[in-house]
Amino acid sequence: MQELGFAIIGTGMIARYHAEAIANTPGTRLVAIGRSSATGAQEAAQRFGVPCETSLDALLARTDVDAVCICTPSGMHAQQAITAAQAGKHVLVEKPIALSLCDADAMIAACRDHGVRLGVALQRRSDPQFQAVRAAITAGALGRLVLGSVSVPYIRLQSYYESADWRGTWALDGGGALMNQSVHLIDLLIWFMGDVAEIQARIDTLDHQIEVEDCAAATLRFSNGALGSIIATTAAVPGFPHRVEIYGTRGGVQIEGEAIVRWDSVDSEPVYGRLGASAAAPQAAGSGATPTGISSIGHTRILADFVDSIRTQRDPLVTGEEARRALAVVLGIYAAARGGGSES
Repeated sequence: MQELGFAIIGTGMIARYHAEAIANTPGTRLVAIGRSSATGAQEAAQRFGVPCETSLDALLARTDVDAVCICTPSGMHAQQAITAAQAGKHVLVEKPIALSLCDADAMIAACRDHGVRLGVALQRRSDPQFQAVRAAITAGALGRLVLGSVSVPYIRLQSYYESADWRGTWALDGGGALMNQSVHLIDLLIWFMGDVAEIQARIDTLDHQIEVEDCAAATLRFSNGALGSIIATTAAVPGFPHRVEIYGTRGGVQIEGEAIVRWDSVDSEPVYGRLGASAAAPQAAGSGATPTGISSIGHTRILADFVDSIRTQRDPLVTGEEARRALAVVLGIYAAARGGGSES
């Protein structure tokens, strides 16, 4: 099996998760990293143990790079992905896929036209427990879906936003509690419930000195007629675990943090703590309390799937088209909150 050489574009916090995923995936090797400035390049090269290129063109010109992981600010994803595709490199991009649907469409088209794979690190879809929920819904085990909700009561201190000049900006972060912190859970919600047809929403900045929202509340109607809600904040001290809840006419599932805390239906006995935790015990806040409060296992699973998609010439688990759906909901909430129609 030919080894696949990976390069990571961006050397911030999330790049570490991609480096661990590459190290933990057989048949792959990290061969280079890239950053836009020579400042800190030597330190980054030592930290990752590979050469650090300070030019994207130089990074993509390397013959040992077969694929790239894009771990830069969200507003840079589109152009970097398109350039990588034009260079014949497969692309795994961090969430959100882009900051506009036009940019997402351009990324999808570029990867398709140049014959490379495009995957997106919405890694919660790779969790076997959440895949079991999806399979149960598809099989009709919960009956007709009637209600789905997401709650993201996170904390991010002002120092988090001041740690990099792109954080909390519309141009490069694309939004706040919704676009940055909640997009993973919104992706799960529409994976379970289906596409969103109507949105009503409010957003505000109540606790931070930032351009973007730190509080949001939206009500939804899904295309299948079910109702839903999304509430999100980065001002909930000291930070709490997120929740995703799905209810149908024959059962429901409650997810807290990374655990299914209750799964009950008329056809079976209720199941508690499907990840080994008691439903009565509070779940850890995890990423609700700190950006690094996530395990690397999700990134390892999503990268392993991405590698297999390259080798077997199939679509990855989370394609550009799938990631576009969550982006459309976030942008739709922003548009509704500003009094406009949702973007499509």
